Amino acid sequence: MQFVFDIRKAIAATGHLCELNGGAIDVLKVIKMLYLADRRALVEWHRPITGDQFWSLANGPVVSRTYDLIRGKVGGPEMDAWRAVFNPRKEDSLSLKSKPNTKPLSRREKAALQDAHKQIEPLTTGQVIDLVHKLPEWKDPGKSSLPIDPETIFYHENFGESAVKEIEKELKAFQSAKVALQAS
Repeated sequence: MQFVFDIRKAIAATGHLCELNGGAIDVLKVIKMLYLADRRALVEWHRPITGDQFWSLANGPVVSRTYDLIRGKVGGPEMDAWRAVFNPRKEDSLSLKSKPNTKPLSRREKAALQDAHKQIEPLTTGQVIDLVHKLPEWKDPGKSSLPIDPETIFYHENFGESAVKEIEKELKAFQSAKVALQAS
């Protein structure tokens, strides 16, 4: 199951979390908040917020493209759009350079992000890692990384095989429409 990454939504979601946190946020916490919100959207609405790919890293699952943007590991127009809103990462902190445009986010997407913020923000780094290590789709990659197939999330959430196949068909149609809209 593949998604179309939406840089506008990734910036909006990350920016929204930074705003909820007063303009700056811990990198580990924000990446876990984004993962939890995307995971919730996938389970509840059968579509992630950002369209990012999920990966297992040693400290738990991440939304990979957004994590690469935070680390400055992406080039081109996506990085330019990112840098227009966020300052370069300082150690373990991400901060806003300018007010993010959160209009690409729906009310329910903002609510999912706010819930993830409420869940993660009061925790210590160790508590955050312990929390995300309990997610059934996370597998310890050792010193490497492993992709997380969104299908496994559905199966862990007790979706039957026929439901997963139907969701996959829905997602393909949705992603095709999204690609067509982005191309126009």
